[in-house]
Amino acid sequence: MDIKLIQIILDNLITESMRDFANTSDLKKNRLRQLREKDLLDSYSPNQFKSKLNLVNHVKSLNILNKDSEIVIFGCWYGSILVPAFYDDVKLITAIDSDRRVILKSREIYKDYPKVDFIEGDVFDKRIWHRFKEDDDWDLFKRCNLVINTSCEHMKPMKEWGPIPEYKTPWWKRFKNTHFAFQSNAMFDIPTHTNCVNNIEEFKKQLPENAEVLIEDEVPDERGTRFTLIGKMCN
Repeated sequence: MDIKLIQIILDNLITESMRDFANTSDLKKNRLRQLREKDLLDSYSPNQFKSKLNLVNHVKSLNILNKDSEIVIFGCWYGSILVPAFYDDVKLITAIDSDRRVILKSREIYKDYPKVDFIEGDVFDKRIWHRFKEDDDWDLFKRCNLVINTSCEHMKPMKEWGPIPEYKTPWWKRFKNTHFAFQSNAMFDIPTHTNCVNNIEEFKKQLPENAEVLIEDEVPDERGTRFTLIGKMCN
């Protein structure tokens, strides 16, 4: 990781507001805020760094991005590591998460970063893709060069994304020259993990049928293994 990336992350993380909160004597009066700050800190944990940098390094090794590229992140959380890692490499990052509180905080953190757009919504809810039309593909499918999802354990399998019964062509098959980078894990004990996998072979079975795997990897974690799959969508 380069020094610039470290500096961006630290500037976003150790804010004046967080320093003031750390010096507050009576934390009980700020319990909700304490939990929110902890959630943000968790997004920068050593395990998060380790797993996301695994994905970042593999993506960059493929040389698939340039200054005209666009990235979409499903289940972005705060974009804590992925946004700084890719920001200077691409034209636009669209980050989507269903947690309104997270999105509002992310917009605050990255208010001076014009090339990142945070959207509140469930990626499986067709209402957030309201600009999509059957006969006139939404720009997402034309422009997106990389779809990232490091939160696959929090949602249905990626092969189920897109309201297939309602459209002639499944959404995954509408992408043009697009790659994917997905992560899941075997951390079944975490309550919010609703779709864990035991191994990378199980994870592969959750991919869209037109997904071609180029890179697969495993990242050890004391709570359970994390799995990385990177590849491209074939027409």
